[in-house]
Amino acid sequence: MSDGKTTILLALRGATMRSRNSQSSPLVKMTVWAIASSWITMGLLFGCSNNSDRPKSPVNQKLFGTWEFRNQEGIKNGSAIFEPKNDTNGIIEGNVYILTIDLPSGKTAIAGKYKVNSNTSPQQLDLIFGDLTTQTIYEIDNDGQLKIANSAPEQVRPTILDSQPQQLTKVSDSTNITGDIKILRSPDLIGSSALIREAESKSYIRAIGRSQQQIFQEKGQFSTDINQLTSGLSLNSEFYNYKITVLGDSNAGLMVKNSATPLKDGLKAYMSIVYTILSDDSNQKATKSILCESDIPTKAIPPNPKNQDEGYICPDAYTSINP
Repeated sequence: MSDGKTTILLALRGATMRSRNSQSSPLVKMTVWAIASSWITMGLLFGCSNNSDRPKSPVNQKLFGTWEFRNQEGIKNGSAIFEPKNDTNGIIEGNVYILTIDLPSGKTAIAGKYKVNSNTSPQQLDLIFGDLTTQTIYEIDNDGQLKIANSAPEQVRPTILDSQPQQLTKVSDSTNITGDIKILRSPDLIGSSALIREAESKSYIRAIGRSQQQIFQEKGQFSTDINQLTSGLSLNSEFYNYKITVLGDSNAGLMVKNSATPLKDGLKAYMSIVYTILSDDSNQKATKSILCESDIPTKAIPPNPKNQDEGYICPDAYTSINP
């Protein structure tokens, strides 16, 4: 699964900027930097799910309860709570909370609204934070996995699930938020700027890594042209320095390190690694990727990955997150 928190958190960066320039509302305006051109549009709209896997009973499609995001190692890195409030003729509305422990204030829930139209196939899901709405679709498969098509705020709703949708696992029917969790609503979101910057940088690096895989499939080599890798997306270099380094050689196997090093204190570093592997066709090489996040804020350049079991893993003091 992609880091599901990023979809929500990236809505906050543009929100902070617009709220400072707007006189029309006291709330933080939830306008988004265009992640559609990076993590979502570029990297994840490459296919569709198998319609035969869709559960037939609409009862199983209800979103109420607590769902967990997990990284590739199966470690929990966040939760989403869907709290239905109204169900009228298949239109379900309620509250949604994205829970994280990443903020300096500790356990935090970012609050918004959601709306489901269960009369459509696939069923439609709107995520609403302030005056910004992300239109998407979802299904709950036969294994109970919630799959949400990747989409961007203020973009057209997808019509099919991606080949790599956001995936969440239901852990309980509870919609309760314990007293030790701080709930961030629109007026509070500006205070979470560090997490917003990290989410932004993470999405840049994720997009660059996936672009490297596309370019290698087309040209048989990696690119060091940052403009080519971002497809015209203007990187925000005020908080991070982005660097592309090609490692290895054609005999030992090619690898490229795409790194984001913080320029200011209090931010985590990010790195995506894309490396070549032998495919089923011995005359052609395929690629694999990993995405790494520093365990603590650091301004040090991310080190090279570690070679293990004919592949690569994140270096010490870094944790693998979904590429």
